[in-house]
Amino acid sequence: MKRKRYALTCTILILLLIAGIALDLNAGYAKIPLSELFTGNPVLLNLRLPRVLACVLVGAGLSLSGSVLQGVTRNDMAEPGLLGINAGAGLAIAAYILFVQGGHTNYSVMMPILAFIGSGTVFLIEYRLASKNGKVSSKKLLLVGVAISLAVSSLTTILMLRMPDSEYAFVQNWIAGNIWGADWQGVIMLTVGILLIGSVIYYFSRTLNGLMLGHSIAVGIGIDPPKASRRFLTGAIALSALCASVGGGLSFIGLIAPHLCRRLVGPNYQNLLPACALCGGVIMVFADIISRTWFLPYEMPVGITAAIIGAPYFLYLLVKE
Repeated sequence: MKRKRYALTCTILILLLIAGIALDLNAGYAKIPLSELFTGNPVLLNLRLPRVLACVLVGAGLSLSGSVLQGVTRNDMAEPGLLGINAGAGLAIAAYILFVQGGHTNYSVMMPILAFIGSGTVFLIEYRLASKNGKVSSKKLLLVGVAISLAVSSLTTILMLRMPDSEYAFVQNWIAGNIWGADWQGVIMLTVGILLIGSVIYYFSRTLNGLMLGHSIAVGIGIDPPKASRRFLTGAIALSALCASVGGGLSFIGLIAPHLCRRLVGPNYQNLLPACALCGGVIMVFADIISRTWFLPYEMPVGITAAIIGAPYFLYLLVKE
C-alpha cells in the first residue's frame, strides 16, 4: 500500500511538473504556441526553455539541500536561506564583483566556486557557534543562522553602495532571487552538478536515516555522526551554492518542499529525496509563472514570489514549535 501511494504521489508530481513547464513556456508578454518549440523558434528554444529548466533545477537542488540540512541538524526549520547560506554566497559574489571583476555581465565558472566558499564559511561559523561538546543545538543553530544572515546581508549592502549602477543592479537582482543564469550553459552546469551530488546523497540515504534517529542510536548502529554529518553538510552547501550561482538568493523553497513531502511519502530518505526534487521543481516553476504573469508587462523576481508563498508557512512552523 505504501509503495502504491509513493508511486501515485510521484506520478502526480511529475504530471504537475510537466503541466507547469508547458504553462511557463507560454507565460509572459508574448504568447507563442508550444508547437513552435519543435520548429526551432529562437524565443522558445534559446530564451524561455533554458529559463524554465533552470527554474526546475534550482527548485530541485534547493529542496534536496533543505531536506539534508533538516535531517542532519534535526531542525525542521533549517533551510539554506534561513541559515544564512545564501547570504554568504551573496557576500562572496558581491566582493568578487567589486574588488576583482567589475562589470560582470556574463556567466562565469567563478560564480558557483565563490558561492560555495561564501556559503561554506558562513555555515562553518554558525555550526561552531551552535555546537557544544560535538553536539549541535538545533534551536541555537536557527537563532545563530538568522543573526549571522542579517549581519552578512548588511555587509553585502555596504559593498553594493560602492558599486556602479550596473553592478549594483546585478547584485540587487541576485539577492531578490532573479534567475539570471537562464542559459544553456547554466542549465548544463545545474544538471550535471545536481545529478552528481544528489546521486551521492541518495546512495548514502540510509546513513541519513540513521542520523535522524539521534546521536546515540546512530553510534549504536555503526555510524560516525560527526564524520557523516560533515559529508552531508558539504553536499547540502554545494547544492545550495550551485543553485544560488544561477538563481540568486532564493529562500523558503528548501523549507516548504521537504515538509510537504514528509507528509506525502514519509520520513524515509530513500523515498523522500526523489519526491523532494520533484516537489521543489513544481513549486519553483509555478512561482515563476506567477512572477511572469501577474504584473504584466512587468516581471517580478521569482524569489519574491517564493518568499510570499513560503513566509506564511514558516510562521506556521514557528508557531507550531
